[in-house]
Amino acid sequence: MTAVKPGPAAPNGAPAKDRLVRMLGLPGHKVTYEQARDLLDHPDPGVRTSLAMREDVEPEILFFLARDPDPAVRRAVAINGATPIKANLLLAADDDADVRFDLADRVGRLVPGLTDDQQAKAWRTVHQVLILLARDQLPRVRRALSEALKSLPNAPHDIVFTLALDSEATVAAPVLEFSPVLTDEDLQEVIRASPLTARLVAISRRINVGEEVSHAIVGAGNVDAITSLLKNPNAQIREETLDAIIDAAPRQASWHEPLVHRRQLSAKAALRIAEFVAHSLIQALADRADLDQETTATLGKMVTEKLRRGDEKTGLAPDDPDDQLTPQALAVASRQLDALANAGKLTSKYVLQAASDGAVTVVVAAIARKAALPVEAVAEVVRAGSAKGMLAAAWAADFTAEEAAHLQLKVARVPPEQVIKSRAGGGFDATEAELEWQLEMFQEAVKAKAR
Repeated sequence: MTAVKPGPAAPNGAPAKDRLVRMLGLPGHKVTYEQARDLLDHPDPGVRTSLAMREDVEPEILFFLARDPDPAVRRAVAINGATPIKANLLLAADDDADVRFDLADRVGRLVPGLTDDQQAKAWRTVHQVLILLARDQLPRVRRALSEALKSLPNAPHDIVFTLALDSEATVAAPVLEFSPVLTDEDLQEVIRASPLTARLVAISRRINVGEEVSHAIVGAGNVDAITSLLKNPNAQIREETLDAIIDAAPRQASWHEPLVHRRQLSAKAALRIAEFVAHSLIQALADRADLDQETTATLGKMVTEKLRRGDEKTGLAPDDPDDQLTPQALAVASRQLDALANAGKLTSKYVLQAASDGAVTVVVAAIARKAALPVEAVAEVVRAGSAKGMLAAAWAADFTAEEAAHLQLKVARVPPEQVIKSRAGGGFDATEAELEWQLEMFQEAVKAKAR
């Protein structure tokens, strides 16, 4: 672009350029192509920003401004609905994160606004823009795109699925919960690849959850996700899946109320639930209009009996590791991790995030796999709440001493004052012989149980 030369003086003595600057701020005032072109190199970035915000300038002007040295100008282009699609491609690769964030927020609204003819002509470029944003290094940019695309029925499937598999739960959650583009098969793949709390909860809240997806969520054994699933009136849960939930429900107090109010509850399921919930919830079961008279009468007798005994018990603590570390749950978690490991995504970061999310079964299976230990041996460490045992398992799985302390606290539920921390300067506060002995001891304990 050429340097701007001073324009002719206005009648009042002011340069014509300054007069154009004032004209830019007048609502409804049309800026000609020549005027806009002359302002492209104006030394004041505020002038160029004002020009970039206008939707009545030629696309060529906005394309040039998309390469402006000032990020404020490029941000104005990014949010401008008149910005040409090819300029979006420049902005999607911009060095400034705010520019890319603003573009991600707007480009989602661009997709449904394209006519069939525009889509046919511009789709390749639009798709390239979306790919760049979906792979952006900053989570907040990807999150903005996920929010923009989450409800669009014609959003590109590959972009939405990429966001659904994102390593950041805040990016994946919006499309997992709302996107109509994702199929049941997509959702099951996400559950297998990344069975962490935030993702599972998002899926369980969808407006319509199919039976196979519900079955996969329950198979992941995540308490919070199953709670959300039970609270979702549109979640389809087949009888065998509900039976599996009821099997584990006595120790999960958060499931009791949503189970009692679950639609289309069979008499058999209602009576099983009544065996472990509080009397007030048994009464709620008895008050249901969809159960036969015989079942209702039986429930009424159970309420009376529970009141007579003064039994207010509502189940054991929801964080009892025995609830999560059943052989079936461990087998499901191990299968889920197969695909993750084969894709090279079973990293220490993944396992530590799972630990923070409370996905104990997944963490146990992951540590066992990374350490080449029997999964039951690692499960026994967790059941025992052993600080030394978890330190040894983490060491065998190539975690650092600091990460081992995190696993002791979050997975083995070791009290903070008993956590074995790293030595001063780093390193495990135990010899290799001590760590190996711990591993052998827990493996022998599992063998003894099996005899």
